[in-house]
Amino acid sequence: MPDPVNFLRTSWSTDPFALCSYSYLAPSEYGTDVRKMLAAPVAGRLHFAGEATSSDAPAMTHGALESGRRAALEIVKGSPGQSVLVVGSGFAGTGAARALADKGHQVTLLEGRARTGGRTWTARIADVPAEMGASWIHGSQRNSMTRVLDETHGRRYPFDYNKTIGVDNAAYRELARYQDELEDVAEPDNTAMSAVFPSPLPPDLEYACNAQYSQEYGADIDQIAVSADDEGAPLRGGDLLLPDGYDQLLTHIRGTMNVRTNAEVTAVAYSPNGVTLTLKSGETVTADHAVITVPIGVLKANTITFDPPLPADKQNAIKALGAGLLDKLWLEFPNVFWNPDADVIEWYDHETPGRWSMWVNGHKAFGKPVLLGFNAGKRAHEFAHLSDQDVVASAIDTLRRMHS
Repeated sequence: MPDPVNFLRTSWSTDPFALCSYSYLAPSEYGTDVRKMLAAPVAGRLHFAGEATSSDAPAMTHGALESGRRAALEIVKGSPGQSVLVVGSGFAGTGAARALADKGHQVTLLEGRARTGGRTWTARIADVPAEMGASWIHGSQRNSMTRVLDETHGRRYPFDYNKTIGVDNAAYRELARYQDELEDVAEPDNTAMSAVFPSPLPPDLEYACNAQYSQEYGADIDQIAVSADDEGAPLRGGDLLLPDGYDQLLTHIRGTMNVRTNAEVTAVAYSPNGVTLTLKSGETVTADHAVITVPIGVLKANTITFDPPLPADKQNAIKALGAGLLDKLWLEFPNVFWNPDADVIEWYDHETPGRWSMWVNGHKAFGKPVLLGFNAGKRAHEFAHLSDQDVVASAIDTLRRMHS
């Protein structure tokens, strides 16, 4: 096995503008209503959007886009020609800003980072788009994101999870025994999935739970509510990778609209008369409305203060929702040494189950010798504060054992 010639790595939990990858439903008394609580406008002036506010498609880009359009509609229903500050330039913020501008409102789109896009971030490796955040369009039929892709005439790669190699079928059969018990949990909203599993988890179940749940939710079964599996509207159609990059879709939606970057919001004051945002630089900006699209991790960290404090229902929703973590490592090699026909390569590490357990074959999707490795939940947190060199070394050690 050759050494890699290039790499790209994410660490979303240490990114101050994210502090997570996406939301998940944690056990709470509120159940799936927690997302509606987070989405509810405050004082008719403060509006909230983002994947965490989406009841139909949480943790997905089309959920983020539709949430931004929903927040815009709340404002559009009022008087015309209003001024609006939109915080965050991901799909939620861009979708809201575009919808508001198209209706004649005066929109200022603010982004704390030096780049646009938020958790949609397309870098480049081996001359192919390396998605550092969102990668897939999930459920590509009747999907607003697919419609945007159609408008851009962008290419798509149908991704087939059934073309997975390295699966430990015995571990999945063992997992299925406990999944049947999840169906019978009396209080699925405030019960963690771990309630039906043995503690501590034997290695085979830890591997299977990581693959089935941690890689999906960015959290572990002791953090995820049983009812999380029932969240959202049913997905129709398969999943797509985007050979031209997710950033092309954001650019299309944004159009000629300007984004003010390096504009980190630290405080939000609101009243029946309007809103005032304070930036890290000390500058203040005012408008009739504000749309807040920052990730749930940022809301939970209280890095933005609200005056007056947000209502109790809003604060309870922020506390109740989970902030999941799914981190990526892109590796470029001089040649392909893995199975070129698989879409996904799984790995059951008997010593540390769940570590580097999923790899996407970038050669099949993009035609270049790249692999994309994932860590999720506690395994991702283990790597979050390690150096790039240590993370890459761990991945290389795993790949050598996989292919020895």
